[in-house]
Amino acid sequence: MMRKNVGKAGLSLCMAAMLAAGALTGCGGNDGAAGEGQTTENAAAESTADSAGDAAEENAEAASGEEIEFWNFFTGPDGDNMKVIVDGFNATNPAYRIKNVTMASGDLYTKIPTVVNSGEGIPDLTIVDVARIPMFYDQGLLESMASVMENAPEVKKENYNALVWDTGTFDGEQYAVPLDMGVIGVAYNKDLVEQYAPGVLDDNLITIDEIKEIIPKASADGIVTIPVSFFGYEQALALAKQEGGDLFTDENTPNINSPEFTKAVRTLKDIVDLGGCSEEGEENLQLFMAGEAIFCPDGVWDANALNAIEGLNWGITNSICYSTDTFYNFSNSNQFVMLKNDKRSDEKEKVIADFLEYVRVNALEWARSGQVPASSAADDEAEYVAMNQHFFVSAPEMEESIRFNNDKYSGYANDAIGKVFGDILFGHIELEEGLAQAQKQAEDNIAQNN
Repeated sequence: MMRKNVGKAGLSLCMAAMLAAGALTGCGGNDGAAGEGQTTENAAAESTADSAGDAAEENAEAASGEEIEFWNFFTGPDGDNMKVIVDGFNATNPAYRIKNVTMASGDLYTKIPTVVNSGEGIPDLTIVDVARIPMFYDQGLLESMASVMENAPEVKKENYNALVWDTGTFDGEQYAVPLDMGVIGVAYNKDLVEQYAPGVLDDNLITIDEIKEIIPKASADGIVTIPVSFFGYEQALALAKQEGGDLFTDENTPNINSPEFTKAVRTLKDIVDLGGCSEEGEENLQLFMAGEAIFCPDGVWDANALNAIEGLNWGITNSICYSTDTFYNFSNSNQFVMLKNDKRSDEKEKVIADFLEYVRVNALEWARSGQVPASSAADDEAEYVAMNQHFFVSAPEMEESIRFNNDKYSGYANDAIGKVFGDILFGHIELEEGLAQAQKQAEDNIAQNN
């Protein structure tokens, strides 16, 4: 299908490509199916992150015991916001300065079990994605946050979004302090919605039937309705959840080839087959930036990249749904953890507590990265309320829609689905065969781990 460049975006596609790559690397915790087998934006991001990882290794080797070594994967634009926070804390003259060590998420997750098991080179503080926390806890890689909470009494559930706080609670004890909620919804071009789907977002919901009605008119003008090959996995999870389907039937049993998830992926494939999606290999976020897509599944952290596009009049809404009766939005979450380390001193843990309290109070700075802060400190700030991502915490029903893909073996399921997801959508493998293959791979990986 020939694309019609409607010229809404003020930046060149070349610049948009650079912004897209940078924005995606910022979501270091977004691994698995959301990162693999989707579009080449991710490949560009991984290349950028790999370079950052090499530099981070050199920085880590140079770190001294007089610093608190803080590992994270904020290699994109959100890294600038974290640097502001770290620099601000260091300016308070703490007993130990925070040393900000960034690397690709894949490198970080490879290093964690290696350094913990060896007892050497363990960072003092680490950011990991919520999907990794249950397995890391089960493997005994995490230290309790009890000492942090004793030294920073305001770092407590009452001062955070309760839903995300509970994802780090095991057997009544806290093992993680959440930084944010990286909700994945659907970005939309307000001008194109007015042109091709007036009134469709009056209820802030886009149904599958509505999408199918929009496709013919948009396609005739070379406009993509919704590129479900981009963050489509989270849209599939949301659709399956509406039908009562979860990714796991119990702690150890993936539910990938379930009727609910099968129906969800088939629904997305129908959108592709009807011509509502981008073509295979197209840069989906760039299409949206260029004003050539009406909707685009995306994470809230891409806000800065989208805001940088002159003339792009955009907003963000809920994930797609079968009907307006129920809807869900899946979310990542970057969370602070302390890896097991007998050599971490009480003095360092006191400074870590001070740093996490500083992060909590300065939640507005992290909101400027595009994320939804887990801390409630920014909730009443006018600047935050005006941001697009505030939509997801603007009402109780919105917060209740958020779900986290954080079963103990979610990572294995995500990786397995990611290997076949794009091939299913674009017809390179039959849907049932692909999901069966993903089911078996996830089961095999879980069995091997056990």
